[in-house]
Amino acid sequence: MSVMTPKSVAQDNWQAAAAYAPFPAVVPMSQNVLPYNDVILLELADDDVDLANLKAGRNAFGGLLVSLLLHLWLMTNLAGWFLQEPGESMAPVLETKFAENVIRQEIEEAIPFELANPDERELDVREVTNAMSLGLAVVQSTPKVAAPAKQLLDEARVDQAKLPAYDVPEGLKFDDRLVVKGSTGEQLVQIESALDRVTWEIAQNLQESKVLVVWLLDGSASLKTQREAVAKRLRRIYGELGALENTTTIPRHEKGLLSGVVMYGEKTNFILKPTDKFEDIESGIENLQADTSGIENVFTAVKQVVNAWSNYRTEQHRRIMLITITDEAGDDFGKPHLDAIAICNRYGAKAYVIGPTAPFGKRRGFVPYVAPEDGKTYQLPIDLGPEAAMAENVNLPFWFNGPQYEYLSSGFAPYALARLVSETGGVYFLTNMTTMAGLAPIGTFDDATLRTFAPDYSFGEIEDFAKDVRKHPLRVSVLNAAQSSQRFKVKGAPRMDIRVSANNFRQIATDAQKEVAESQYMLDAMLQAFPPGIEKELDREPSLRWRMAFCLNYGRLLANKTRNLEYNYMLANLKMNLAEADINTRSNHWIFHPTPEVKNSGVASKKGAALATDLLNRVIAEAPGTPWAIMATRELQSPFGIRVEERFIPPPPPPSQNKANAAPQKPRPLFVPEPAKPAQPKAVKPKPPVLPKL
Repeated sequence: MSVMTPKSVAQDNWQAAAAYAPFPAVVPMSQNVLPYNDVILLELADDDVDLANLKAGRNAFGGLLVSLLLHLWLMTNLAGWFLQEPGESMAPVLETKFAENVIRQEIEEAIPFELANPDERELDVREVTNAMSLGLAVVQSTPKVAAPAKQLLDEARVDQAKLPAYDVPEGLKFDDRLVVKGSTGEQLVQIESALDRVTWEIAQNLQESKVLVVWLLDGSASLKTQREAVAKRLRRIYGELGALENTTTIPRHEKGLLSGVVMYGEKTNFILKPTDKFEDIESGIENLQADTSGIENVFTAVKQVVNAWSNYRTEQHRRIMLITITDEAGDDFGKPHLDAIAICNRYGAKAYVIGPTAPFGKRRGFVPYVAPEDGKTYQLPIDLGPEAAMAENVNLPFWFNGPQYEYLSSGFAPYALARLVSETGGVYFLTNMTTMAGLAPIGTFDDATLRTFAPDYSFGEIEDFAKDVRKHPLRVSVLNAAQSSQRFKVKGAPRMDIRVSANNFRQIATDAQKEVAESQYMLDAMLQAFPPGIEKELDREPSLRWRMAFCLNYGRLLANKTRNLEYNYMLANLKMNLAEADINTRSNHWIFHPTPEVKNSGVASKKGAALATDLLNRVIAEAPGTPWAIMATRELQSPFGIRVEERFIPPPPPPSQNKANAAPQKPRPLFVPEPAKPAQPKAVKPKPPVLPKL
């Protein structure tokens, strides 16, 4: 008897379900169905066992065992394999390579330019040295553009819209900030060297554009020598420019260089219209006739020239270079000066000036002139300055032996001409002119040193200058004192060597006191410009030039006041302490000497002398090699105290006659006829000399 096992029951149920299922059935594992390997066989009787089923079950079990062993082997081998843990992720490295584009430029050959004509003799060593030593002063900082009259600026803006744009910045035509400031500090050179430097300037402009050069010559008689020098130098100048024009570095323009000749005086004379014919240019300059009016309207001439020939700029695109040669400052400073700057900036014209230096702190200089009529020397007044918008120095004499420096060179150009050059981007060449013969001959100043003391060229109107000055107490004091010195002329140093007698010594001393009393009154008027304690403003003044002007002027005024008081006291002491007997026996010759001790005129004089010494020494320390230092050194040359050296010169003995030995006198006839004298022609007085107007 066979017993149904759980396996058989389950198998029958599964087989029955599988017979009706369209797809193979999946046994749900949630049921408590034992797998094949977990089947428990209960054999109650061997003969009832189905041998076929038993063999199939054994085969299935064997396959399962083989599968288990195979998986176990695989798992054992795979367990020894270790995968490397992934490292930290790193950002990808970016590699940048720069490919440099090398621009290969052909090196331009240097222009072999010698400032000489091959047909002429070699230059003297002196001239070559002067030409090589010149250098253009570079403006390190761009100062604010000057503001000409508002009406002129408005007029310029209206015209600007009508002009086309060119290859060169044209000042006010584009923007006020495009105005290139020029150089006013070229060192003192000979006119031949200055002309060579102008040649270089023309050549530089020719390398970039066509050029119109206008020779603007002063027609006064005093400039005759300079005009002749220009005429002699022309062939060398244009020969050199012609050689440059044939090189490959300068563009080949049709008539690249044109030149015109203009002479000015009271009126402007257009001698030669722009041309490229050298013979006409040479003839035009050589045949100039002097202007005898004595008036030099240079700014009016500049305005008229640019206005007349502006079409060379607007139509032919030429650069305009105005080369002015003069020996004076010009007589038309004011609105013509503003008009000239405005029209130059409108058309991009550059002004170059070969001219003199201005006297230090003065407007006028003097030129010695020997009249052929009587052989006498006359001092002819001439306008050379001042070097600033207004004179900044007090006019005072120096005491004791030494130079007076009444007309000392400032080292700067006249203000109006310097401003024309500065505002148009040109160059001013300081040249030793005939009109500078009256200046103190002390040599020249270093250009680099003076550059720090240059005046402010941004003021075209005196009202604008005065408005700016009012902001600075120190400048107000300096200008007020300088203006007072023009009204109150301080007399020269008093008498330092006085001889007296018993009957006049008091009167002579009183007269000498009156002289210093007048000077003292004028000094006090100038010192009123300096309020008490004004020296404390020194450290607040930003300009070194104004600080030095204050120290020099205030120091000199205090020094002169101390000397006056000391001198006056010594004369009063002589009058009071001497008697007639002293004059006859021991003191009839008084000599005044400077002394460091200031002890006679009071405590106030001592303080003033100490302050004057400090101020003048500060000038010497902070402004060496300048006119300010020269004046301060001269003032300190003699101390401020006064002492008197009393001498006695015995009077000559009266004529004595020995009556005993006297020879007997012969009787004189009552009447002796005088011999007749030949008639002499009456002396003819020479005619008064005709002095030229410079």
